[in-house]
Formats: sequence, structure tokens, C-alpha cells
Amino acid sequence: MGNTCSPRVPNKPPPRFLGYNSGPNFEICHVCNRNIERWDNLRQLTFWGFKFCKMHEVDGTPRCSGCYRFQTEGQMEYVNLGDGRKLCLDCYSIAILDPSKCNRLIEKMREFYKELNLEVDKDIPILLVDKDYMDKRGAIGLTTFDHRKVWTITNWSRNGNNIQVQKAKKALTKAKVSSILLLFGMPDVIMGAILAHEMMHAWLILKGCKKLDRKVCEGICEVMAHLWLEWFCDEGKNNLDSYTTEQAEFTKILKIIHAYKMTTRVDKIYGDGFREAQRALFQGITKEMAASKSFILLLASLLIVDTVSAFAPAPPPNAAVATDFVEIIAASASAAPPPDEWLR
Repeated sequence: MGNTCSPRVPNKPPPRFLGYNSGPNFEICHVCNRNIERWDNLRQLTFWGFKFCKMHEVDGTPRCSGCYRFQTEGQMEYVNLGDGRKLCLDCYSIAILDPSKCNRLIEKMREFYKELNLEVDKDIPILLVDKDYMDKRGAIGLTTFDHRKVWTITNWSRNGNNIQVQKAKKALTKAKVSSILLLFGMPDVIMGAILAHEMMHAWLILKGCKKLDRKVCEGICEVMAHLWLEWFCDEGKNNLDSYTTEQAEFTKILKIIHAYKMTTRVDKIYGDGFREAQRALFQGITKEMAASKSFILLLASLLIVDTVSAFAPAPPPNAAVATDFVEIIAASASAAPPPDEWLR
């Protein structure tokens, strides 16, 4: 195989691979600043134009958990979150590490939901938790409904390049929705997408919609996350006015990357669910509906009708005439019980 970081030029131009353009010139690794000898040792983060040797994926080179870029030679050391994750200074500058900054995000989220004529109970606690708690549940965002005690992030401090967090135990009361939990330390635009997803779960639960097919449910929530990404970075919304020019441009790239991951995700529940939801949006929503603030409600109606048609002998009685999302939800929930595979 040879050294993956060699000053030698390849004997022949490599084929187009992961964005590697054919030509007589070799590529330079952005991490170690050496020539990449073999095209099959080249890796690239397309949206950043960041090229690196394959070996850096396994040699312990620090990698940002927000934008996925590696720390390069001569670059300032990444910030250590203390749980195995690191942040580059760009991600760190817009990361949400404590409740005060999270509260500003929550205010933006409620503004986003209100524009869609959706409101979620303001009494639901939205809390930051650490990676250890989330890893045990295999999630980075979670909507809970049971009674439990949670260690939440209350504050943080920085010592050099190390972050230390303070925690407090909070008892959650059993309710239809007892809390929304978010992994701390993510860039705000990404955490916002996760919060938009989880808040839609909460909205559906509070409307009594507990028997939706999981793919339909996750598809609706992923569409909300995708809509948030577009809304948050929309220049007309002025959400980035408090950012520096560099932070605003960086946030827009993060938005593009996260949206691309959602649209290309290879997963039957989240990936296919999102794509089917998005397809229902584009196929079933007219320009007049799109101009209406309630078009996302009509999207959800389309999804539920489509799911019932696919799994049940007939759609809910009033599915063809209902125009309000709550009415459609109620109709599908009170209809004849669907087959077992529709119940989750």
C-alpha cells in the first residue's frame, strides 16, 4: 500500500472518486499538508472542499463533532467537551452549552412553530443532558412521557481547551409529554433541527395521535426539522443578524450539510419516512396552500391518509373532506383499528 502521505506524484491520473478530479496534479492533504500518493487513500468532505488522507480517520487526529472537519497542522486546538467529542472553534462559537443560550433557541423555535399555526405546551421542560445519558438511549434528542429523574446541564466553564459542565438532578412528572431532552454542545442550527423534530413528536402526542405508523410519524417530524433549517437560515427572518459574517456563512454551510444528510439517509424509518413526507408535500400542496401558514398541517393530513390507504381496507370516514390537521388526526385515531403492523 505504501505511505498514505507521500510526496510522490501518482503514476497516472486517478479516476473521479469522491470529488477527486482527473488530471496530472496530485492532491494535498489538508490535515498533514502532504501529497496524497494513492487515489484510494483520498477522502473528501465535499461541502467544505476538505481533502485528507484515509489514515486520519483512525490515527487519532481530532475531529469536530459538529462539522466533521479534522484539526489541521498549525490550527488552534479543538475544544474538548469532556465526553469524547471535540468542537472546532467555528462550531464552538455557535454551540449551545447551557440553558440560557438554549432558551433563546427555544424562543426561536416557538416563533417558527407559531408561523405554521402550531403551538406546543410551553410548560413542557426542554432540558440539556450529557452524552452518557443519550448514548444509553441511542439518541441525540428525546421526547419523554414517563416519571424519571434526569441529571441536566445547568452551567459550564472552560479551562484551557477543556469544557466542564455543572449538573443538577431534576425530577420529571409523568405526563402526556414530561420533557424534551437534547444533547448539549451542538451548533445551534443543528440542535434546532433536533428540537423541531422532537417538538413535533410532542405536538402529535398532545393531540392524541399515538397510533400512527412509525415511518409516518418520523417522516412528519423530519420534515419539520428540514423546514426549520430553511427557516432559520432564511435571510428574511433575520435570525442570523447577531452573528458575525463568518458565523452566518458557516451556519449556512452546516444547514446545507445537515439537510443533505436528511435527504440521503439510508434508513426505512427516518430516511424513507422523510422522503415520502417530502414527496407528499410537493405533490399534494398547491401554491395557494404553500402561501397559507397552515400548509404543514395539510402535509400531515396527506401522510396520514396515504398511510391508512396503504395498510387499511379503507381510509378514515372523513379523510377526503377534512381540511384541518387536528380533524384528520382525530379521524384516523378513532377509525376502525388498523392491522397489527400499523401499530407501534
